[in-house]
Amino acid sequence: MNPIDNNIKFSLSIKDPNVIFFSYKHQFIKSKPAKVYVANVKATYTRCPQCGFENFSHNGHYVSRVSYPSANASEPVYLELHKERLICKNCGNSVMATTDLVNKYCNISKATRQKIFMHLQDDRTQTSIALDNSVSPSTVCRYLDNYDDLFRRNYHSLPEHLSMDEFRGVGGDFHFLCINGDGDHEIQQILPDRFKQTIIDYFNKFDSTARKQVKTVSLDLNSYYQDIARLVFPNAKIIVDRFHIVAMMTRSFNQSRVQIMKEYKKQSKEYRMLKFSWKLYLKHFDELEIKKTFFDRHLRKQVTQLERVQLGLDVDERLLNTYNAMQGIMICLKNHDKDGLVQYLYNNDKLSSQMKDVLTTFKKNLEIVLNASESKYSNGPIEGINRMIKQIQRTAFGFRNYHHLV
Repeated sequence: MNPIDNNIKFSLSIKDPNVIFFSYKHQFIKSKPAKVYVANVKATYTRCPQCGFENFSHNGHYVSRVSYPSANASEPVYLELHKERLICKNCGNSVMATTDLVNKYCNISKATRQKIFMHLQDDRTQTSIALDNSVSPSTVCRYLDNYDDLFRRNYHSLPEHLSMDEFRGVGGDFHFLCINGDGDHEIQQILPDRFKQTIIDYFNKFDSTARKQVKTVSLDLNSYYQDIARLVFPNAKIIVDRFHIVAMMTRSFNQSRVQIMKEYKKQSKEYRMLKFSWKLYLKHFDELEIKKTFFDRHLRKQVTQLERVQLGLDVDERLLNTYNAMQGIMICLKNHDKDGLVQYLYNNDKLSSQMKDVLTTFKKNLEIVLNASESKYSNGPIEGINRMIKQIQRTAFGFRNYHHLV
């Protein structure tokens, strides 16, 4: 029993019995101090792979230096493997010992490759991953290309609930993104553009049985996404995202507030009431504080959040009606009140022109808006993935290659 071999194998988590460590040393490699563990690799051939005879003779060793994962990136670890070489006395064929630690003709260990692959799942640059694993950035990029097969989808099944959106990617172009709208929200596909024909061609690769199994498709109010969903998913219910409904209403309310605010002088009390604390108008009415007061320096008095909102809405009747319509629709969406939503959509006589335009858009898409009020699915998960993609692009200082992005 070799204590050096046992200790090194234990510390490096190596279990290959054909690798026998007999020494270790410190050495400068690539101008950096490194730990080098020296081992013999025994050949396990019993017969010549060329002629089948069992008559071998020893033919020296082939020495290779293999990078290995280390806990300290400033002091990399290398394995100096002395691979035994044998020569067949019958046919003269030469064979060399192999080990599971590293692929043939490769100087980067499998453990290092696995560590690189795990790091590629983090929000990090390829250069920092390369420094941590004592390899070059081009090596990390090459491994990323090799793992591309893991992310390819088969064309025989689709999730029952899909979610669609787009994001700005390579060269400022928009890319189409589709994910599983339920469960783990796995990315289904990222396409190089968002052209209608490109999306249709992709989904037409799936057989009709898989496309008919899709039950819901969540998307925004982009009209041609609706056309695509109706064309390729005949049995799917189309759901407009509730976030986009609320965002459109809050945007129109803000435009109305600013328009009314500009009718007053900047020194007036009405201007100050509409100008400041604008975030309170966009909160759900049920979430406004009704007991705890705060000092409003613009009004110079103590008020609750509810009182502050009411003071601003009292300035103009149209603004009050617009606020009530916005809050009513938000509450109906939250409580899945389909009938209440219809009532708010069709009672819009005394609203601002901006809010009327938004409600007109909702009425044109009434079916999918009502689906949003009764469905639990939304584009929330895909918006989160879009945010993560943007963060990854900032970390990588952008991507020039579409395949590296996806």
